Amino acid sequence: MMAVTLAAIVLFVAVFLVPRYRKLGASRYIIQFVSIALVTILTLLVIFLKLNNDNQWYGNWGDLATGGDGGSVATQTAGLTAPTRATAAELPHAPFTNTQLDPRGSQQIGAQVDPSATGGQWATFELSGKESQVTQQVTVWLPPSYFTDKDRAFPVITAFTGFPGSVKTYSKSMNFDQHIKTAVRDSAVREPIVVIPDVFPGNHDTECVDGNHGKYETFVSQDVVSWIRENLRVSDDPQAWSTFGYSAGGWCSSMFTVRHPEIWGNSINMAGYFAPDYSKGQEWVTADPAGYDLGKVVEKNSPDVNIWFFTGGEDTPAIKAVEKFKETVKDPTGLAINTSQTGGHRVPLWTAQIETSLKWLGQVSPYFAALRS
Repeated sequence: MMAVTLAAIVLFVAVFLVPRYRKLGASRYIIQFVSIALVTILTLLVIFLKLNNDNQWYGNWGDLATGGDGGSVATQTAGLTAPTRATAAELPHAPFTNTQLDPRGSQQIGAQVDPSATGGQWATFELSGKESQVTQQVTVWLPPSYFTDKDRAFPVITAFTGFPGSVKTYSKSMNFDQHIKTAVRDSAVREPIVVIPDVFPGNHDTECVDGNHGKYETFVSQDVVSWIRENLRVSDDPQAWSTFGYSAGGWCSSMFTVRHPEIWGNSINMAGYFAPDYSKGQEWVTADPAGYDLGKVVEKNSPDVNIWFFTGGEDTPAIKAVEKFKETVKDPTGLAINTSQTGGHRVPLWTAQIETSLKWLGQVSPYFAALRS
């Protein structure tokens, strides 16, 4: 409010008062220029403050100045207490097909993969869903040993972006693959396959649901999952599958795990929520709205899943969402809530927690636990 008032005063002085003082000579033009520049800066500041208030990017000026990682993290749990060190086990799987043994035979990604690549590789393709009738892009990351260890099945992380968002947040901004390789090197987790379906195309806030504008839940839980199982070396065991997401993608992460525990046994939720939160004017009509209230689903069904949640200490909406959800969680559902001292709703804050979340995944699931050489 102060910035708005100051901008109005400076603009009034520049436009109405300065031109009247002819005795100022040429200096009045300099004063006008400086005044207009100041008004522009103040206007941008007002816009930033409004957006920050809406999105909770920064909790305070110190957070903005330092771009900090949020400081120390406090953890609380609800429901089933997950193991602190799972015993690593080989993934159970059916005999592999030729396409699973050599992804170069895959119609979708075959032309993009390079067996000689040693650092893992990304591939993107368009998937036309038979069950959902949704056609969207899907991005896959194959870990470094996928081409060298052909007798082994790999665990799967199904990841989701925020809204609005881009898959490149994972491949570029977050450097998700680099964090995975670091966690693997530190024996915190074994190499997973990462699959990122585009569930927020353009400016459409789907909230990953089946609704009147498309069946995005079906697209992921049936079409994408079927493609993964048919084309890649994976197991059907839910403990070999986890979701991962940030912001709106965090909601998608926990929604898929809670509603489909037969597919995903684990969820990593970075500052998401537990019921649809549509952008203004984009509310979807669903057949069973109560079925998307994860608190009600967990209270009724108690799915056998583990959820790891992180939020910055000043991200009020995320904190309120998880505190409400926590009250419904009971054994065998497990919830670990991790809250940093400070920090708002920002990608860098979540990025700093990727390796910690992967370590947790390696602790709670025998199929994500690091293999000992």
